[in-house]
Amino acid sequence: MSPFAIILVSASAFIHASWNLLGKRQNPSPAFFFMASIFAALCFSPLLGVYHAAFSSIPIRVWGWLVLTSLFEVIYFVGLAGAYRNGDMSVAYPLARALPVILVAGITALFGLGKSLSLPGMMGILAVAFGCLVLPQRHLGKIQLRDYLNSCCLLAGLAALGTTGYTLVDNQALSELRASPGIGLSPVQIAFFYLALENVIIAIALGVYVFLSGTDRSALKETWRSAKAVSFVTGLLIVSTYGLVLASMAYASNVSYIAAFRQLSIPLGASMGILIQKEPAYPNKVASISIIVGGLVLIALA
Repeated sequence: MSPFAIILVSASAFIHASWNLLGKRQNPSPAFFFMASIFAALCFSPLLGVYHAAFSSIPIRVWGWLVLTSLFEVIYFVGLAGAYRNGDMSVAYPLARALPVILVAGITALFGLGKSLSLPGMMGILAVAFGCLVLPQRHLGKIQLRDYLNSCCLLAGLAALGTTGYTLVDNQALSELRASPGIGLSPVQIAFFYLALENVIIAIALGVYVFLSGTDRSALKETWRSAKAVSFVTGLLIVSTYGLVLASMAYASNVSYIAAFRQLSIPLGASMGILIQKEPAYPNKVASISIIVGGLVLIALA
C-alpha cells in the first residue's frame, strides 16, 4: 500500500469506529440507517451536478454494479443493526470487521483479482483476522464454537457478507469507471462521484426494505421523532468514511490490503469502548488488539 492509501484508510477507520459508537448507542434499526442514508444522499447529491458531464461516460455494466452494491449495503445495515440490538459492540463490531478480511482475500485469490498477495501481506491479513476473531473472548483457553452461535454473532456474520459483497463490487465498478474513455475526472473525483450516485441508490434500496416491513415503518416514525439529529450526523460519517476507502482503492495494488487495513478501526473502536464506554480492558482484549496492530503493520509494509 502507498503512504497516501494508508493515510486515507486510517482516517476512514477513525470515522468508522466513531459512527458505530453513535449507532450502537441508538439501539439501531434498519430505519435508523435508512434515515442516515437519506441525509447522506442529500448532502452529497450536489456532486452529481458538479460532475454531471461524467454521466454520459458511465458504462452500462457500472449501473448494474451500483444496483448490486445497494443490495449488499442493505444486507450489511440489516445485519449490523440486528447485531447491535442483540449484543455488545465489542462482540459484533470485531466479527463484522474481521470476516470480510478472510472472505475478500479468498475471493480475490480465487479469481485472480488484483496483484497477488505477498507473504507479509498474507501474514498480516491472517493476523488481523485472528486478532479480531478472538477479541471478544475473555480467555483464549475457553473458546467454544457455541459462543458464536447466537443472534448477535450470526447477524454480525450477515453484516460481514454484505461488507465483502460491496467491497468487491465497488472495486470492480470503480476500476471500470477509471478506465472509461472520456470520464474526465481524477481517481479521487471519480470515487466521490460514484459515492454520491451510490448513496442515492442505497437510500432507495433501504427505503424499499423499510416500507415493506411493518416493524421498520413504525421504527422510522420513532427515529424521526427522537433520533433524527443523530441519524443526520451518522449519515455524514458513514458516507465520509467510505468515500475515503473508495479513493484509497486507486492507490493500492490489491483491494484485499484495503479491506484488511480498514480493520485499524477495531483497536480504535476497542479504545473508545474502554475510554468512553468504560468497558473492561481484560488481558485477552489487549493482546488481541496488539495482534491486530501487528498485522496492520505487515499490510502497510506489503
